[in-house]
Amino acid sequence: MYEKKRRQDISFLNILFCLLVIFIHISSEVVTKMDRGTTMFWTVSVLQKLSSFVVQGFILLSGVKLFLKGGEIKYGKFYLSRLTHVVIPYIIWVIIYYLYFCSEGYFHFSLSELGRFILIGDISAHFYFVVVIVQFYLLAPLWVMLFKRSNPSVVLVVCLIINTLCGLSLDSILAELFPNISFEHLDLLFPRYIFYWSAGCVIGLHYQEFQNYLRRRWLAITVFFVTCLLIRGWFAIRFINGAPAWMDQIHILYCISAILFFYMLSQLFIQGGWLLKPLVPVDKSSYSIYLIHCLLIFITNDYMDKNNINDIAVRYGWRALVAYGGSIILSILWFGIKSVYKKRKA
Repeated sequence: MYEKKRRQDISFLNILFCLLVIFIHISSEVVTKMDRGTTMFWTVSVLQKLSSFVVQGFILLSGVKLFLKGGEIKYGKFYLSRLTHVVIPYIIWVIIYYLYFCSEGYFHFSLSELGRFILIGDISAHFYFVVVIVQFYLLAPLWVMLFKRSNPSVVLVVCLIINTLCGLSLDSILAELFPNISFEHLDLLFPRYIFYWSAGCVIGLHYQEFQNYLRRRWLAITVFFVTCLLIRGWFAIRFINGAPAWMDQIHILYCISAILFFYMLSQLFIQGGWLLKPLVPVDKSSYSIYLIHCLLIFITNDYMDKNNINDIAVRYGWRALVAYGGSIILSILWFGIKSVYKKRKA
């Protein structure tokens, strides 16, 4: 139903989060390799940290979309849709990434290795989101039962506690319980993000009330966000060499404030939807953009390495141009081809 009548505020957030994800990934080289005595290093480093709420935002939006129509789900149709629109494109792009890396000599082709990359999603930094969100989709009947029958406030508090404990001490707890077992990829487990998903489900069930809350409390939300922004920005500078474990709790608070603030800001586009019309293709192609952009970054980096383009600022500019321009143009073209094919088939 979301696809049939796209909500302007959700479209705005979809586009914003997608653009910020690309910014995070094109900025990695600046953060890891640039001279720390430069203004560019500190600016990009802090902005990258401040942008790192977007995956949590995507997870929340996924919960919102699932429950926008009251959590009435036809599970056969739902799972088929998630398979064809989420899982299969993800698998195809993991294979494409893997084949490219093999062609460049990073890997020697192995079906077992490829299978592990598909399962874990660690062939590229952004694929873990798909692994996490699929876990939430698989448990859709549980969420429907939980959020339609339970007190939303109680559920959110419990989920926030689970989320916090997972970030603070899950690895320590598992190490104590199972000292002989090595636990990797804990960030892929859905409890690590359960609060954002749960918040999205509750918002979807009570969407009109949530929108009214955002409009009434815009000043408080703004003050909350600016306060958290300053704190998170200061910690990004203070712990530039590595953050302590308790920073995860500060980051959770910042993520909540940032998602609330930009959701509040998105309400401006409900009455001024014409502002987003030029960006509708970007919204509809956002998942493809998400999947493809890192491959374009890898290709651009390899090209610049081979051609001895070593100035980090210059590399950053080319990487941004290719990642934004290339992924958006290619994804929109692919979306257009699919749309034409569907119309002809119909």
